[in-house]
Amino acid sequence: MQFDHAPLCSVICVTYNHAKFSGQGLQSIFDQTYRNLEIIVLDDGSTDETTSVVRKTLETSPFPSKFIEQDNTGNVPGNFNKALAHAKGTFITFLSLDDMLLPECIEARIKLLQADDQIIFAADTGYQEIDANGTVINADGQMPVANYQIHDTADLLEAEYQEIGTFYIQGQVFRHDAVRAVGGFDDTMTGDDIILRTKLFRYLVDHPELHFHLGDATMFAYRKHGGNLHKRSLRQFKTVIEWKEAFFPDRPYPRMFYLWLENYFRDCVRQDRYAELQTALAFSPVVAEHYARYRKTWKMRRRLLKSRARQILGLSRRQP
Repeated sequence: MQFDHAPLCSVICVTYNHAKFSGQGLQSIFDQTYRNLEIIVLDDGSTDETTSVVRKTLETSPFPSKFIEQDNTGNVPGNFNKALAHAKGTFITFLSLDDMLLPECIEARIKLLQADDQIIFAADTGYQEIDANGTVINADGQMPVANYQIHDTADLLEAEYQEIGTFYIQGQVFRHDAVRAVGGFDDTMTGDDIILRTKLFRYLVDHPELHFHLGDATMFAYRKHGGNLHKRSLRQFKTVIEWKEAFFPDRPYPRMFYLWLENYFRDCVRQDRYAELQTALAFSPVVAEHYARYRKTWKMRRRLLKSRARQILGLSRRQP
């Protein structure tokens, strides 16, 4: 691709305590085959050396860059919107600096968008998984939506509902004007990528002249490590509850959500994390009501009996 007159793509990076990984994340942007980029990084009050690493790495950036530092807010969607306000690109992509883009990630998707002005985003369901050291531990990851027959936006929106997620927004390329049209992220809600995707999908439903590209290529590496935000169960539950009530108020909760809850309940009981479990039950009636039903099942009763046995034997001091 010739880049003399290629449209600008803004790479939006929001980071927090990613000192160990942020240099690699930024280098993966520097190594993109698409060469008309700008980089906007927002650090949400990191308490490690992230800001020093980012500043030093950006000194070698081949692209224009902006670094925004602020006190911690914990408001991920608000931070994305703040960074987006500085973006000048025709196209937008996102990257959390603990993850990495593969070299042809942006170029491959911009080619698709340039070939059809009615496509508002080009995305893929494939991804790599890497460990904390950057070693590939799964080269052929696929989001569950890859198993769906996606013919139109209604199919895509249904897959989003059933699976509580269709694809990572990281490394996918969006038209900036479409992101603006839906108001970007929603800083009054907990979730970020799931909210933006759902807003864009609903926008497509309302504008049938527009469409999307969804493939299965692998252009992004997701790093699995102890600090991954998605591992914070209460935040995840809050995200799903807010999302479902905002966008699917007349539908029941997806079965996937109840499976997540049941896995969480089992883990809490098996690991004697009863204080955490009580916090979760007090968090929402949806969680408490499903626990009340689930604890009556044979599997859960058996786990509770084992927990009580551990307590009697002095192996646990926490009450079930």
